[in-house]
Amino acid sequence: MSSTTTTTVTTHGETTGIPPCNEIIQTLVEAGLGHRLLLPTNSAYESRIESWWALNSRLHPWCIVQPHNAEEVSTILKALLKTGSDSNNSNNGEWHIAVRSGGHGPRYTNNIDNGVTIDLAHMNQASYNRETNIASIGAGGRWATVLAELQKEDVFVPGGRDGSVGVGGFLLGGGLNYFMGRQGLGCDSIKNFEVVLASGKIVNANAQENSDLWRALRGGGSNFGIVTRFDMDALPSRNISYGLRMMSSDYTSEFVDAVVHFTDHFHEHDGDALVPWVMHTSRLAHVGVVAAAIYVNTEGDENSTAFDRIKQIPNIHPDRTFTDSYAVAAERSQMAGGAWTTNATLTFKNDKQIITRVVDLHSQFVQTLMHALGGENFDSMSFLQPLPGFIGDISNKKGGNVLGLETRHNMIMWTGGILVKTNQNDYDMAHGKLMALMADIKSYAASVDGEGRLKYMNYADPSQDCLGSYGEENVEFIRQVAARYDPTAVFQKLVPGGWKISRVGVE
Repeated sequence: MSSTTTTTVTTHGETTGIPPCNEIIQTLVEAGLGHRLLLPTNSAYESRIESWWALNSRLHPWCIVQPHNAEEVSTILKALLKTGSDSNNSNNGEWHIAVRSGGHGPRYTNNIDNGVTIDLAHMNQASYNRETNIASIGAGGRWATVLAELQKEDVFVPGGRDGSVGVGGFLLGGGLNYFMGRQGLGCDSIKNFEVVLASGKIVNANAQENSDLWRALRGGGSNFGIVTRFDMDALPSRNISYGLRMMSSDYTSEFVDAVVHFTDHFHEHDGDALVPWVMHTSRLAHVGVVAAAIYVNTEGDENSTAFDRIKQIPNIHPDRTFTDSYAVAAERSQMAGGAWTTNATLTFKNDKQIITRVVDLHSQFVQTLMHALGGENFDSMSFLQPLPGFIGDISNKKGGNVLGLETRHNMIMWTGGILVKTNQNDYDMAHGKLMALMADIKSYAASVDGEGRLKYMNYADPSQDCLGSYGEENVEFIRQVAARYDPTAVFQKLVPGGWKISRVGVE
């Protein structure tokens, strides 16, 4: 069939008049894979759209295709690229491809309107090889399910803290986790990637084979191909001690002191993790802005002295605490979706005056949104995650990544987030205010010589130049690797979602 035709194609009684979908339908039917498609006329199509986490990511592609293995991804990609290349000289118009893992990222990073979405949901296996101590994890898995499956083998990997987060985006963007004081980022534990290149070729990338691609994929995002499987070093299962403390904003000074102290002494408590933030939540709109902290000891010690300062601050209500497996913690720590949602992120020095300024600016941000939207119609948060200087050393010992974490300073990673529950117009307004908040934080940190370089991909707004923040050497390395493995720039042009090396420097 010519890619220029608008003839309707039928698969299992369903039809489409859209040329790219016609082409892939014909190719997949001929390959016996017609049942992998979801068309807008299928009953399951809309329910699948509703599985994307944020309302603003629930776009409606012309069709969704759901491969079950790397070979099917290759078949699908080759069919789409044939149509895509023909479309430059046809009546097909301009269209694109999106790739979804867990569907937790921002708008257009994992879904598309004008084009086709490759949904990896069925590539969600998690298995363990005792001889090699390798956990093999499908790119379409979610961490709650993955960790539960590995728990059956009495092992785990340093994966996502929120069980609803997808495997693929988490690992390709870096992967902050409770164990990084000893294990580094999640991507640092990846021994091998299985990757489908733009040519359709399926390759492995590890320290011995395609080693440049192996390193570039550790934080380099979707610039090289479609990763279909991650092989990771496994760790023996153990219980972790988990606590969640909620505190009044009346104790902001003590809260900030606790964050600064923990970050500067992280190396003494590398088996611990602290995730602090300030927030407005619609459930507690009458309370105003509150401070919160998740505190975790990865050895199951409920009395770790690392959290003494946090625990000395009066809580609003009794702490939520338990000691159980990492799998259980991920299952219990899933943030509900279904709102208009976005994030933005920066790093800065671990400095009390900067953190205090962030807390103050966030409070002003909340007041603005309360006047505009009403306190019950939105949630907002400013995370203040410790990022100590020694994390880069751990990464380098494990083969390195491309995030450029080498620093002489202990840093804080700020992540601002909003969840708007009303409509897109309100969301657009709130998003603009969040960008202004980020600019104010950036300006203040720079004014006191505390601005950091890194913009962490997994928490960033799509407008941010994340790859450019990795440093010139890493940028050039990523550019060279992308050119080698994707010489026709398919993943820069036809698969535009996410942060692309071709757009570095444009913010």
